[in-house]
Amino acid sequence: MDIRQIRVFKSVFDAGSIVGAAELERCAPSVIAHHLVNLEHRLGQTLFERSSRGVLPTAAGQQFYLHAAAILRAVDNAESDMRDTTDSLTGRAVVGLAFSAVMGTALPLIQTVAERQPGLQLEIAESVSGATIERLLAADVDLAVAYNPPRDSRLALTPLLEEDMLCLGTRQLIGDPDKPMTFEHFLTLRFVLTRKGPRGRPITDDTDIQKQLERNASFFSENVAAAALFVNSGYGVILGTPANLAHGAFNSNIIGREIVDPSIKRSLYLCERRDAPTSRSMAYVRDLFIEILSEEIASGRWECRSLL
Repeated sequence: MDIRQIRVFKSVFDAGSIVGAAELERCAPSVIAHHLVNLEHRLGQTLFERSSRGVLPTAAGQQFYLHAAAILRAVDNAESDMRDTTDSLTGRAVVGLAFSAVMGTALPLIQTVAERQPGLQLEIAESVSGATIERLLAADVDLAVAYNPPRDSRLALTPLLEEDMLCLGTRQLIGDPDKPMTFEHFLTLRFVLTRKGPRGRPITDDTDIQKQLERNASFFSENVAAAALFVNSGYGVILGTPANLAHGAFNSNIIGREIVDPSIKRSLYLCERRDAPTSRSMAYVRDLFIEILSEEIASGRWECRSLL
């Protein structure tokens, strides 16, 4: 087994076809097929089921993908570390950010990397927190910034901040913003929840509250922009934070109302894989992100309680 075979396998997996993988690898489909057959022979496993419509990974293929992604990220990080013998960094750093973290930190993060480390390729992957954690465990991203991550022995978690959740919506739907709303009343409203199921991390660690939210939600979305569209269009409300309002995720007519009995809080964590070595580039981006987030909190641009 060699690195070329592993890269070809991952391209086939990601593209869903040998032809698509050939486009990604900029080679002939016959070359892709040759490497794939040799890899399957080496492993003694069929990694894909072939059909006229493309390929479908087998159980063995799905399992090998986790290893392949981790191997390729480790190789890329090792290569960049060996090249980075000065203060100038190269290579690629992939950061998975929850939507709120994108809105609150992505622009200064991009600007600072471009100014201080122009040779470093920064990739930002935005998704709901559950999907971000999945990508971290699959080694698709180097570190993740996510809400309420699972307590998993494979993860090293650094608490960053804690926020109070509000009911966000138009004044017509949420009522008087100066008077708290009970959680029981919130459940009677038409609200959107960002993704039902394992890919969407719970809004709260309280399983009873989470079950009530999932049972009563009118709309589910893995795409945060679609959830914001639902609220901005006046179809319903959403659980959000003061930072969501400040960072421009919603229209100017969207306001917030405090929720009580019980209040709902969420915590943001920086998540890293314990088994993955940290490259110089990734350590730089990690420290820079914490520096930028600390500045956002200290300035009041991100209204929350710092846990740093």
